[in-house]
Amino acid sequence: MKSFKTHFGVIISLIALLFSMQFGIFIANLTKIYGQSIQNEYNIVLVSKKEIDFSKISDENQQIASIEPIKTDNVIAKLKDKLSDQSMQALSANLPKFYNIKLKFFPNSDELKQIEENLKKIGEVSKIEVFQKTHDEIFKILLLLKWLVCGFAFLIVLLGLMLIYKQMRIWIFEHRQRIEIMELFGAPFFLKSEKLYRMAIMDSIISAFVVIAFYYFLPQSEIFMSATTLIVPFDKVINLPNDALMLLGSALLISLIAVTLVMIKVESESK
Repeated sequence: MKSFKTHFGVIISLIALLFSMQFGIFIANLTKIYGQSIQNEYNIVLVSKKEIDFSKISDENQQIASIEPIKTDNVIAKLKDKLSDQSMQALSANLPKFYNIKLKFFPNSDELKQIEENLKKIGEVSKIEVFQKTHDEIFKILLLLKWLVCGFAFLIVLLGLMLIYKQMRIWIFEHRQRIEIMELFGAPFFLKSEKLYRMAIMDSIISAFVVIAFYYFLPQSEIFMSATTLIVPFDKVINLPNDALMLLGSALLISLIAVTLVMIKVESESK
């Protein structure tokens, strides 16, 4: 029972810390991929009096990924029965050219304004529709979500580190007699810390396994999958082989550093 209590504090702290890390990665990937999908769907509509030189626009506006003409044949065809041939010819001759512009990235409000200003400098352009209001609403939601997740993850990580450090101090207190005896015999630093390092490694492996298992079985939840697949497939936001190694490495690194810092502090206090 005592052994369980000794490990429980570190394991729970590490689990909370790893959960926050993985959740932060999950939300970051989710917002990134969702932002990319929005970018692919977001278009700027440009109206011109005559045909535009695509190469000239692309050279002067590096943010533009592609420019495609919007066909007006269907619109004209619908009016064919209502207008005379002469009116149809006049309409076709005077109808402006419409273009669909896609960007290389989803811009913020300032970048979008700059793109709009650059496009207005083209002499043939008569109107530009950037859908500013819709764009700003989506961008603010994405930005707010990122800040909330980063803030939440930071607080959890900070709390986890504090709890781990405190638990390491408890370990030192429990093993103080053994450490003091080894000091009397002139044992080196790593020999005195060996048992604590082994305990830290074991707790790190257990903690990482719990978090990895949770995210491994998470896709089997119908509620979770139905919610995430509306935005993006689950396997695109969580890559378990890579994430599992990252979580295990983070747990080992944090716990070993915590043991080292506590042991260094104890040695400095004993001198």
